[in-house]
Amino acid sequence: MMNPQLDRFFEAVVDLCGDLYRLGWAENHAGNLSYRLSEDERRLFGEGDQRRTVTLDEPLPALAGESFLVTSAGSPFRLLVKEPRRHTGVIDMASDGGSYDIVWGLIGDRRPTSELPAHLRGHAERGVVDPENRVVLHCHPTHLVAMTHVHPLDEVAFTRALWATNSESILAIPEGIGLLPWMVCGTDTIGIESARKFREVSVVVWPYHGVLVGGRSLQAAMGMVESVDKAAETWLLSRGPEQHAIEEDQLRELAEEFDIHPPARFLSRS
Repeated sequence: MMNPQLDRFFEAVVDLCGDLYRLGWAENHAGNLSYRLSEDERRLFGEGDQRRTVTLDEPLPALAGESFLVTSAGSPFRLLVKEPRRHTGVIDMASDGGSYDIVWGLIGDRRPTSELPAHLRGHAERGVVDPENRVVLHCHPTHLVAMTHVHPLDEVAFTRALWATNSESILAIPEGIGLLPWMVCGTDTIGIESARKFREVSVVVWPYHGVLVGGRSLQAAMGMVESVDKAAETWLLSRGPEQHAIEEDQLRELAEEFDIHPPARFLSRS
């Protein structure tokens, strides 16, 4: 890209997307990412070239004037690693949050990810509870998706099952997880419902599909997915006639020792 600062910025994006692909969590054209740019980061992309304006179905005033790096629709992460300018783009939100301009990247009339409604609403809602949130990441963690096929789709029970697999699970995901019913992906509905969950948690599980995660950095979002999928893998591997796991009183001890405050609803029943 012939801009050393921009190249360094993209190193982290490329590394993350490459890791997701190698782990099998972004197969084929699966997986998408959005990153809220700081003013300094936005300047790395220059004035931009306003090629297209897209009007949102519903304005998002909370995102007025913000800029985002987004991955494109139908672009495999394995190719993004080689051609980031073709497979990512920068969008500038309008001053009223009612539309956005595509100003950089997305070469060849590519479009932002089909999950952009979920991303933008997620940024708007997660930003209220955590103003430092910068990332929304969607991918298909294998063990977590498998767990949705065999574990009851109850948010509290699902969270407790994940917490009970390892002493550090409650430390990694102290808010617990949000769990939606199955929905058609890429729609406003799944974006709206995911954003509602983001008011309470930074991990939203889409059954038989994947996960939507918020984070303060690329590494924070990736680390959250790793933690959740490892817990799901442990749960799947430990299923059998005898079940032993971390009990509720032990979860409370962990929370007290490490000064974390899990939502009471996740500790209110066995």
